[in-house]
Amino acid sequence: MKYNDLLEILSNPENYYIEFKRDDVRPEHLAKEIVAFANFRGGQVILGVDDNTKEIVGLTRDNCEEWVMDTVFNRYITPSIIPLYEEINTPEGHKVAVITIEQGTLKPYAVKQNNRETIYIRIGSISKIADRDQMLRMSQEVGHYHFEIAPVSGTSIKDLDKELFIEFYKKTYDEKVSFDIKDKDLEDLLSGYDLMVQSSFGEKVCSIAGLILFGKNPAKFLPQHGIRVLHYKGDEISFESVSDKNFTAPIGRILKDNELERSGLVDHVMQHLSEKLSEEKMADDGITRIRNWVIPERVLREVIVNSIIHRDYTRSGKNEIRLFDNRIEFESQGRLPNTLTIDKIKAGQKYPRNPLLVQHAQYLGLMEHKGLGIRKIVIEKLKNMGFPEPELIETDEFFKVIIKKKV
Repeated sequence: MKYNDLLEILSNPENYYIEFKRDDVRPEHLAKEIVAFANFRGGQVILGVDDNTKEIVGLTRDNCEEWVMDTVFNRYITPSIIPLYEEINTPEGHKVAVITIEQGTLKPYAVKQNNRETIYIRIGSISKIADRDQMLRMSQEVGHYHFEIAPVSGTSIKDLDKELFIEFYKKTYDEKVSFDIKDKDLEDLLSGYDLMVQSSFGEKVCSIAGLILFGKNPAKFLPQHGIRVLHYKGDEISFESVSDKNFTAPIGRILKDNELERSGLVDHVMQHLSEKLSEEKMADDGITRIRNWVIPERVLREVIVNSIIHRDYTRSGKNEIRLFDNRIEFESQGRLPNTLTIDKIKAGQKYPRNPLLVQHAQYLGLMEHKGLGIRKIVIEKLKNMGFPEPELIETDEFFKVIIKKKV
């Protein structure tokens, strides 16, 4: 970092990625800021700057780098983090240290002190002790734990649609299963795919993935499941909407001879969108009827599937699709997992938060096995058809895709 870069940082307040500190800060307090950055998206601690006035006061320690690396990182932080340490000389003769911390791949990170380990996370410009849900999301982000296979209390084999699963199983694995199969045998079969799991009390219950894929009424136990579609008149959100509809069917669907015999969640949403975003016309031959979409049908389907499969199911909110006169917004709960970024998505990289849902969505014919849907099907297809580039937005709470209509 150069001095001019430092001045630009100082012209703005502290935020998700920047923290100012004097170098007389206690080591455990500095460790807290570092751990919080590592548990979020990374960040920088600027040492030698007053965090209240943002005045450059300079470093007062003779061996600041040694103190940071040995005392702070080695004694107070677990697991180990390797930072980038730089020092900048100012025209006034001061030295300022910049500690750059990348997002960690071994989350959750903690401050160790007095035989205790405390986990912190960055919320805006503040580092706070992480709550249970935040710690769960950290473990999920780095693949230590997949929330999709968590047991859902109060459920049983009766809450899964036997026909839906058996038809899926026969088509996917080319094995016959009788509809008269005993519940105990069906439980064993479902358990082999983590669609049913054992509860803390030794009972077989549905997993989150099991309900989402094949549940009779998933939203009864998982209110966050499904998609809410809102249609607004004009280009802004208003108190009154043209329509507001919830879709809560399971993802599972039944295809026979390439014909859709029973619709799943994606199919229901697409049918609703066809009424809003397409119209049927007679072809030039005067016989064939064709459907013209305002936004390409395949693009819409791809974004919807991704929003369902890759969302964060630890969050209680429901996914939403918002229709405006000039655009469509797809909002999926949860930020991107682990080190995945918007730039990496555009480059075709992937990091599935819910690998079990991904696998079954592929078997159901809803996703490609290559995992390049956003890049190939959405971004490139829209560009080739003359649409504006879709906007991808990430916050702490959600991931959003905005597709603008042609002018």
